[in-house]
Amino acid sequence: MNESNLWEWLRDVALPLGQYSRIESPDTAPGFPDVFYQLPSGSRGARGTKEIVPIPGMGVCGTIELKCNMRPAKVPFPDEDRGLHQSQLRWIRENYKEGGMVMIIAEVPGVIYIIHGKDAEKFNGATHEELAEMAWDTISRDDPKTAATILDAMLRVPGNYRLFAEYY
Repeated sequence: MNESNLWEWLRDVALPLGQYSRIESPDTAPGFPDVFYQLPSGSRGARGTKEIVPIPGMGVCGTIELKCNMRPAKVPFPDEDRGLHQSQLRWIRENYKEGGMVMIIAEVPGVIYIIHGKDAEKFNGATHEELAEMAWDTISRDDPKTAATILDAMLRVPGNYRLFAEYY
């Protein structure tokens, strides 16, 4: 499995309904994340759920950086060759400083970590235990319904997700 496979699963199964643009181009700003998203206001939930009419201009947008390493390793993303490149770290840092939203969705055997961009500097070289500690949550391909619920809440209210999740 690779980033493309992770993206296809997220797009087709787990991400909330919205507009997503997958960007893999050297012509964009160096370090720009893999996916830009725009979600409508209100909770539309996962695919196949009852839709709510969105309020124009009141949606939520952000970006997602995808990482995948399906080889068993104590440190799945040891360096910038397998993890985040310096240009990505710089872009995420600048975007976060300006109030932007970046989530890192990183898949390793058996688990998908969802990590806020504010922790990007700690990503490379992190062990599974450290990734789990910095992750806001984890999801699994084996439970797409729960994955969809978690991603919907996390992408809509990222700043308050941990507080919000306590009431689920």
